[in-house]
Amino acid sequence: MSWKTYTVKEPTELTVSKYVKERFSLSSRDIQMMFRKKRVKVNSRVAHSQRSLKKGDVLTLELPQDKDYGVDVEKGPITVLYEDAHTLVVDKAPFMLVHPAGQTKSGTLSNYVAGYYAKKGVVHKVRPVHRLDRDTSGCILFGKTKEAQQYYTDELQAGRIDRIYTGLVEGRINSDGVVDAPIGVDPVFDNRRVIDEFGQPAQTEYTVLGHEGEHTLLKFKLLTGRTHQIRVHMEHIGHPIVGDAMYGTRNKPYTRQCLHASELTFVPYGKDEAMTVTCEVGDDFGREK
Repeated sequence: MSWKTYTVKEPTELTVSKYVKERFSLSSRDIQMMFRKKRVKVNSRVAHSQRSLKKGDVLTLELPQDKDYGVDVEKGPITVLYEDAHTLVVDKAPFMLVHPAGQTKSGTLSNYVAGYYAKKGVVHKVRPVHRLDRDTSGCILFGKTKEAQQYYTDELQAGRIDRIYTGLVEGRINSDGVVDAPIGVDPVFDNRRVIDEFGQPAQTEYTVLGHEGEHTLLKFKLLTGRTHQIRVHMEHIGHPIVGDAMYGTRNKPYTRQCLHASELTFVPYGKDEAMTVTCEVGDDFGREK
């Protein structure tokens, strides 16, 4: 494991621990481990965590490295939409979990991402930054390193990652709008969500893209990130997602809920400019021919 050297180029009054945490988007646990194992030096001397930094100081440190993938490695179809040293964005197919859960230990997107890493001969713990429901397809963002994952988690919580979805809903909607209704856990079925005045605030913007018979094609922008948010909000206003068996009905010719994560806009870790990754919805939302 190699040491990396950085020069503090800006005036700062931060301690070494706070500077390293912010500069490399590391968790408090990782920071504690690095100082405990003397993996942080300032001007070639082992640094105390509370030492004050100043412009021109030379910081040398050994960042934590992954030793395994965190999930079983499996070969499977992976469509890469964007990749760099710290970031991976892939297209999740419908009918697939993002990460192993419950009795499902294999056949998930994370298992296939681990297989993709292994094929390239690299070891990165599989770190999805966000999730999609099993039947929802589209863009999923992964942090390939601990610092990238922490950075993207912070960006997501701060609302600096824009997530755009495309969906087909029941009924005709003729104008754009915003659904602003708090969401909580269903008191009877804990895998469901309901509109609850004591729940977490939730806002979803929607834009009309067109109509398909008695259905409306919408673009959604998440202003918050609650579980099942779009599905719950559209059911709440009387226009459930087509094919949503939990919050509406599923009838032929649709084989799944018609919801697709079509865009992600974010500033990649270590870079300065925002970029947008797009992913076209495939197979006409799974409609049978």
